[in-house]
Amino acid sequence: MEKKSKDIQQMFDDIAPKYDFLNRALSFRTDVAWRKKAIRLMNVQDGQTVLDLACGTADMMIELTKTGKNVTLIGGDFSHNMMKIGKQKMPGGIFSVSDAHCLPFKDKSFDRIMIAFGFRNVTDKAQGLREMHRVLKDGGCACILEFSQPQNPFFAWVYRLYFTKILPFIGGIISGNRKAYEYLPESVYKFPKRDAYRIMILEAGFKEAEFNPFTFGICDATICRK
Repeated sequence: MEKKSKDIQQMFDDIAPKYDFLNRALSFRTDVAWRKKAIRLMNVQDGQTVLDLACGTADMMIELTKTGKNVTLIGGDFSHNMMKIGKQKMPGGIFSVSDAHCLPFKDKSFDRIMIAFGFRNVTDKAQGLREMHRVLKDGGCACILEFSQPQNPFFAWVYRLYFTKILPFIGGIISGNRKAYEYLPESVYKFPKRDAYRIMILEAGFKEAEFNPFTFGICDATICRK
């Protein structure tokens, strides 16, 4: 488990320079709209403290600042190279080296937690959820924005073709690391199905798991309420 986590960390360090460009190109910029929708669902209020877990290159942090909310915002990630780019994009931002399995924060530190396209990379997802629950204040919520699997059979077929064949080919050429873009669909198809996912969230201590599918079910923003 620890070795797999280290391998994922190294993979994201390697692809960091091309990460933003490929996100926009391979999603046809739909990822930008998904982030905005997820942030609206969190209902962030002035004066709150927000953690962007697996913050990567700080895209979610930047989108949250665009809302004009007066919040204390902290980005946490275990990839140094990704956070290095995030710091360049968001000078003056607060960043912390953070492993989702053992967050370096006190109990009940945050009103909101957001994690975009990073939860599937948490090797022990149950432990990651328990840690998010631990550092959330009572009444707070975590928003997990993650790829999902469409339910429509035809759309699911087209999606699988693009996701497993075309995306790794293009991503590999541009990033120089095809393995990283083969890992992406593999990690999505290994992600827990909705019923098992809901049980996992509730067993971590959350009171509610609210699923919000985007773009025919390609993506889902799950609101976990404490």
